[in-house]
Amino acid sequence: MKPIVEKPSPAAVAEPVVCEVVRGKDFGCVWHFHPECEITLVTKGGTERIVGDNITPLQPGDLVFLGSNVPHDFRNQPAPGTPPVEVEAIVVQFMPQLPGLEDWLHRSSMQTTRRLFQRASQGLEVTGITRLTATRMMKDMPEAQGMKRVILLLRLLDLLANSEDLREIYRTSLPPDHIGIPDRVGIACAHIQAHLAEPLYVEALAGMVGLGRSAFSRLFKHSTGRTVPQYVNELRIARACQLLAESDQTVGQIAFECGFVSPAHFQRQFRTFQQCAPLSYRARIRQTA
Repeated sequence: MKPIVEKPSPAAVAEPVVCEVVRGKDFGCVWHFHPECEITLVTKGGTERIVGDNITPLQPGDLVFLGSNVPHDFRNQPAPGTPPVEVEAIVVQFMPQLPGLEDWLHRSSMQTTRRLFQRASQGLEVTGITRLTATRMMKDMPEAQGMKRVILLLRLLDLLANSEDLREIYRTSLPPDHIGIPDRVGIACAHIQAHLAEPLYVEALAGMVGLGRSAFSRLFKHSTGRTVPQYVNELRIARACQLLAESDQTVGQIAFECGFVSPAHFQRQFRTFQQCAPLSYRARIRQTA
């Protein structure tokens, strides 16, 4: 079975380093890959992780660093008759072309970090004392934002680059054909991104890529972990957050620019995602800045 291309989280619009806390009956993913590098700390639950051709039982504290386009899956599938344990994990994703990082890696003094990224192409399990220190850093990630989160990531990468507590998860070279899968969801996501202020309908997106509504909805959910409306709303809220922080537009102007049918609808959706009103968010962000 070929892995599915996972689309970037809408949070990536606002944050160069995306950090999500996953909680629930499962990890919300399937056998997939993506261009972002990923660091995952499992703090609770789960039955196994699959990285490349390796399957390993999961234990709380499991910490892995996966390079760009490494196929993987985290599962929570207890034996029949055994009640499932809810999972919890901290997932950090960032592009290997993080601003500045790509240029720095070519410097001679960055040899160990360059080697870290090379090794991560086969997946790296973090063990020993390094795992304890890295776990503390990972637990600080969700609360940090912007440059503070970037600095935490750089400290974490430096720790891993100079550690002897890392081991490759798999050694068998995987065929590169999984990267060339026809990307129907990618076409749809690019259209959504380009037309976010306009009405967007599942039927129209499905027809654009030559699929029926049901087949497209299933494929989209598998690839992004979200339904089409959820993905669109998250992307619109992410853009609204950016406009609230960087412009002096009114709430009404931002609502229509981000594709919401009315300021009232925008206010409700914003509170759902951010747990505060748009103007309260603007005040908090500007005070922090």
